[in-house]
Amino acid sequence: MGYRRLIWFTLAGTIAGYLLMHPFAMLAYVLGPQYSIPALDYTLWGRQVHLAFSPEMAAMGGAFAFMGGITGFCLGAWSLQKERWLAEKLESERRLAALETLGDLMVTLAHHIRNSNMVIGGFSSHLLKNITDVDFAHKLQMIQQASREIEAVVNSLQNLTEISTVQYATEGQARMIDLKKELEAHLSGDATKEQHEP
Repeated sequence: MGYRRLIWFTLAGTIAGYLLMHPFAMLAYVLGPQYSIPALDYTLWGRQVHLAFSPEMAAMGGAFAFMGGITGFCLGAWSLQKERWLAEKLESERRLAALETLGDLMVTLAHHIRNSNMVIGGFSSHLLKNITDVDFAHKLQMIQQASREIEAVVNSLQNLTEISTVQYATEGQARMIDLKKELEAHLSGDATKEQHEP
């Protein structure tokens, strides 16, 4: 599509150079101060236009057509580049807006998830201290572990500086953010903290 526009601009410039600028330059030359010819002598205008398209002036007409073609090509290239810049600017603004919305969404989700997770983790920890049933205690430890993982996911998403994705399912094109390294770092940090706690 871009090449077609360049071709059309170049053709338009070539035609304009030959049909407009060439006869205009010849007319402007004879109307200059070196000739004492009335500017409104339309018969002169007609003769000059006729002369501009005569075989004797073919080289000069070709030069104007060539320069017009180059000018048209440059205008076409500028038009294409301007269109690309505008498209890139719009895409950049769209991405920035999406990132800002994603940031707001992340803060909102983190707030509500953490509040709920605090209740889950707090109550499971309280129950674990007062339970004697080994099977039930094991289930509460699983709940606590899941609570820590939820907290690690929220922290990883909030502190994410580089985004890489992995395929979410074996079928389809759904993808998810790869948090494997961040989760391992957060969970190993939590485990170390627990070991040092009395």
